[in-house]
Amino acid sequence: MLIVIISNVILGVMCVVAGAPGAKWHVGFPIMNRSFWGMWGSAVPLAFRIFLSFIWTSTNTWWGGQCVRTLIGAISPSFVNLNKPLAGGTMQLNQFVAYILFILMCLPLVWLSPERYKIPFTIATISVIPCVFALLIWFMVQAGGGGSLLADVSGVSGVKQATGGHLGWMFVLGLTSNIGGAITHMFSQTDYTRYARQKNDQVLAQLIMVPLGAIVNGAIGIICTSCANKIFPETTKLLWQPFDVLAALQAHYDNSPKSRAAVAVASIAFIFACFGITVASNMVVAGIDLAATFPRYFNIRRGAYTTLLIAIVCQPWQLYNGATNFLSVVGGYSVFLAPFLSINFADYYVVRKRNLKLTDLYDFSDRSIYWFTYGVNWRAAVAWLMGVWLVMPGYVQHIRTPKVELRGWSQIYYLTVWVGFIVPAAVYLALDRVWPIENRCDVDDRDYFGTFEEKVQVVDGRVEEGIDISSEVVRVDVKGHERL
Repeated sequence: MLIVIISNVILGVMCVVAGAPGAKWHVGFPIMNRSFWGMWGSAVPLAFRIFLSFIWTSTNTWWGGQCVRTLIGAISPSFVNLNKPLAGGTMQLNQFVAYILFILMCLPLVWLSPERYKIPFTIATISVIPCVFALLIWFMVQAGGGGSLLADVSGVSGVKQATGGHLGWMFVLGLTSNIGGAITHMFSQTDYTRYARQKNDQVLAQLIMVPLGAIVNGAIGIICTSCANKIFPETTKLLWQPFDVLAALQAHYDNSPKSRAAVAVASIAFIFACFGITVASNMVVAGIDLAATFPRYFNIRRGAYTTLLIAIVCQPWQLYNGATNFLSVVGGYSVFLAPFLSINFADYYVVRKRNLKLTDLYDFSDRSIYWFTYGVNWRAAVAWLMGVWLVMPGYVQHIRTPKVELRGWSQIYYLTVWVGFIVPAAVYLALDRVWPIENRCDVDDRDYFGTFEEKVQVVDGRVEEGIDISSEVVRVDVKGHERL
């Protein structure tokens, strides 16, 4: 639990730091990224993020489908009997039916523009918070305390307790895993903070609610799993997923009306939560990236639907029930992502001192100060490679034989996040010292896009006292957000 607390406090600070550029300049990651990597080089971080969005959309739709399965099973218990194995035994018929239903429910949510996500997120919050606290109270009352896992961690989990130096390194690995697992969301911060009315609007929510929500959620999850192990002795494994806990609860009480009603209500709450994670955090983020990378072929909605289609092709049932090595590879992706974020922070906060020239972020010519060398900031590429290669031997070893350490290299891998932040930033700043970036602190001489002014109107490609940026009428609200 200490790992959860420390890592999420760090993540709260990182969210504020990562989101601040979007709140100030009102541009998302795909555009902001051009200032770090160059107009063409920015495709590299985008490719990594798009790939991860495909995978996490795939896995989250599977989780959402399992919540739908639990809901249908509560309404009609016979649905659980549709257990014909499919796909080589990696899923059952009822799981696949529920998975398809969840995907269909996600489709209309994509039509909501990102700035209107406050409504569905509010509904999800109102649903989930009472639900998880009700589950916590019920489980603790039924178990008469914190449950068997908290009383005997090693005996229940079957994992030998680490001691001495090994305990210290496992603690470090735990921090790295918790922080590294959320780094991909750091890239998404500017995609949403760009809608902030004031540049400090995001600070309080990110700094307090991100760590608080994760810490409370982690504590409740551990306690409920611990209690479930004592209450449901017929289960042969620890139940970490909410839908598994709910299914076990209903089965334990032989499908009684009260248990079915409780499971149905809880399932609906978790389905709402899955909508937010799947659509807002993954589908729309990938849609933004695809629209920025291939604007001729994609808008945000089309990109989101394409992401969902690719997510189905990824076959999440195989990822979870068959390809354990693949998930290990993706789970350690912070090896590649931490250096990206490190370079972003070093460039924006140290090199450019929080300045951007918005017009040049849209200029794909050598006139742009973000053109660098043939459209690529080679300093960023070198710094990224220096940050990645140091942890690669330990990363490969962890994937191949996770229980066997490669002395020295495995320990460096345990420090992935810290090495991935310190080394690339240091290399990037050193390269900039020797080969300084030109015009680093330039800003526009006026507000060409109406980003910081009251309402403006772009008509027939003209902005009053501005530059040509459009060939059609575009209405822009107070903060320069294009109305869909």
